Parts: sequence; C-alpha cells; structure tokens
Amino acid sequence: MKKINYNNLDQDLYYFSLKNGFKVYLLPYTDKKNYYAILGTKYGSFDIEFDNDKGEHIKTPYGTAHFLEHKIFAQENGEDPFAFFSKSGVNANASTTFDNTRYYIWGVNDLEKNLNYLFDFLLSPYFTDENVLKEKGIIYEEIKMYEDNPEWVLDDTMRMNLFYNLPVREKIAGTIEEVSKITKEDLYNVYNTFYNPSEMFLILGGAFDPYEIEKFIKNHEKLNNYKKHQDIKRMEYKEPTDVANEYTELHMNVKVPKIRYSVKISKEKFKDFTNVEVGMYLGILVSNLFGPTSDFKELVTLQSLTSGFFLEKNYYGDFYTIDITAESDKADILIDEINKAYNNIKIKKSDLERIKKVWIASEIRMLDSVEVSVDNIYSDIVMYNEVYPNRIELIKELNIKRLNKFIKELDLSNRSLVMLLPTEENK
Repeated sequence: MKKINYNNLDQDLYYFSLKNGFKVYLLPYTDKKNYYAILGTKYGSFDIEFDNDKGEHIKTPYGTAHFLEHKIFAQENGEDPFAFFSKSGVNANASTTFDNTRYYIWGVNDLEKNLNYLFDFLLSPYFTDENVLKEKGIIYEEIKMYEDNPEWVLDDTMRMNLFYNLPVREKIAGTIEEVSKITKEDLYNVYNTFYNPSEMFLILGGAFDPYEIEKFIKNHEKLNNYKKHQDIKRMEYKEPTDVANEYTELHMNVKVPKIRYSVKISKEKFKDFTNVEVGMYLGILVSNLFGPTSDFKELVTLQSLTSGFFLEKNYYGDFYTIDITAESDKADILIDEINKAYNNIKIKKSDLERIKKVWIASEIRMLDSVEVSVDNIYSDIVMYNEVYPNRIELIKELNIKRLNKFIKELDLSNRSLVMLLPTEENK
C-alpha cells in the first residue's frame, strides 16, 4: 500500500489496488468518529454505445445508466439495502451523472459490516422482466417531475443548445419513450461491462485503521473473485466548437423570468496546459469575473439586477462550460453586463494572488470535512483519472504569465441563452 502526504498537512492518503484492477483510496482521520465511503464506476448516461471487453458492440437506450442505478438495489431475497443500512445507523444513497455512477454510505457504526454489505449487493445483480417493468413506472414519474421543474428544464434545454452530437444532449434519466425500451438484457450488458471491480474504485475517509481496511478488502472473497477486464472501447463523437443553438425561449409556471446563459469552451485550444491547469485557470477566471468581490457582483447588487444568481463550470469530455443561472425581471440588462464582463477580461497579478490566498484557505478548511475531502478525491478520479493530493502546491504554482497565456487562448464567443418566461396567467 502506498502512503502519500495530503496537501503538506497532517493528513495522509493511502492507495492500493487488487490484482483485478479494483482501486482503493483511504483517507484516515484520527480526530473524527464518522466515516464516508463512495464506491464508483466511470459509467454514466454518456455511455450509451461501446464495445465491451469481449469486443461486442453494445448500444443501449438513453437513461440506461440511471435505470441501472435504481435496479442495483433490487435483491433476489427481497431485502431492501436501505432498510439494512438504516438498521445499522448508516445512511446510503446513489447518483448518476453523465460520466459516472456512485453508491455511498456514511455513518459512525460497523464500518466493515456495512462495507461488506455494500460490496455484496453491488456484486449480486438481480434483473428480471418483472422487476424491470415495475421500475419503469417509477422512472416515468421521476421524468415527469423533472419536466415540471424550471431549473431542470433550463439545464436540459441548455445542453441541447450547446451540443450537436455528444450524448449529454439527452437527459440523464432519459425520456419515457427511451426508458420504455430498456430490457433486463440491456442492464446485464452494461453491468457486466462497467460494474466489474476492474472498472470500479472505492474512496473511504474517516475513522478507521487503513491497514485493517486493506486486509479486509484483500480478503473479501466476492470482490477478489473477479478477473481483470480487457479494455473497453467507448464511442467517440465529433463535436463542433460552436453552439448548436444560440437562443431558446420557453414559457412555464414561473412568476419571474429565469435565464441560463452558457459558454461552450473546447479544450483543444489549450494544448500547452494540463487538464487540471485548464480547470484551475478557468476557476480563477470565473472567480475574478463573477465572484463575491468582483465588480460585476457589486454592480448587479447595487442595481438589483437579479433576485437569484448561481454560477458553475461544468466538464463534458473535451469541453468545459461556464453556466450562469439567474432569476431577473431585468434579464436584458443582466445579460448585457455578463457580456461586458466576458468581453473585457483584465486580471492583475494582485487579483490572482488574492484569489489564490482565499482558495488555499478554503482547501485547508475543506480538509477538515471527511465528506468534502472524499468527494474531491472522487472528482479527481472521474475528471483526471488520477488524484492530486497536493492541490495547495498546484494553486501556489499558478502565475500571471500562464494565466495571461490561458486568457489569450481562451475563446468565450460560443454562447447560448435559454429564457424561461411566465405563462400569460402567471404574468
């Protein structure tokens, strides 16, 4: 087992893998009583078409990854895993995104017992025609709920606007038409491909002895019984750098107009930057343009341009997006100010150093949280296929020369707007 210091602080990260390729990351704390574990696979709604480890070409309906996440909890003996964890005083949940699916537990009691159960039910699939059909009704209702939610509608519509060919155009849960096509054979095909331990990884943080956990996992019979997979070939998509649609206007049951304004950014421009550098410099840029101390934030506050403003950057394979969601009855003025910010990027060295100091302080604070630290390690694996244990040093290495080069190569011209306006009866 490899031991790595975490952020040059009083914290170590341990790593080992099994012969079948199953990867384990352990972040033990001496001052905590709780634990948090994520068991994940880099399989999400994006992966609708691929060649499995046997060379067979597989194509599945949209929504299959999300559907599979639900059906993993079906057990042949009828036991509900949520009920098992609840009796142990442990919380459990799962989630599916475009590029990964994860199952997580958190609590304070019986770590090995609950880890063992997590492994057992994930490695014991039980799909039948009957339970697949029953689940479809539940998924249909979930899809309808999303379609009635303004934030979900903004998000789904924007991805359609941004991308021509990437499967992220489609909803994670799929459509009712697509979900109706899912069969138990589809579930077994993707399960046998992406839920083999060689495609999965565990991140565990909290109160435990890392060497005891290593022993437990290396002696877990079911986990070690799987053989290593051959490489899986994922479908490759050619995606233009421009947006598929610059503007969409919709009407829903809202009282104040909502907007989603997004920029599509291709990583192709940044051949001299690592993926993690691109993400970090983009974070610096977004913070400077729209953060709490930015001129933009001061202006929209003074002029009351929005009653709600949310900013995030997302990652879709070879593309990043900067996504602004806002609620505003002065949407035209707000969008004009956003455009001014994008078109007049000026970051001084003092601005960069100030943002770095705040960022480093935040990294130190986050390490005190088991959940946040485990989530950060998980994100590294999904986004970069490796863990960056010394993120503070990476932040310190950010410099104005590289930032200016990044800004020079940055293309923010590919923008799209979705407007969600009140219906006539809600005006």
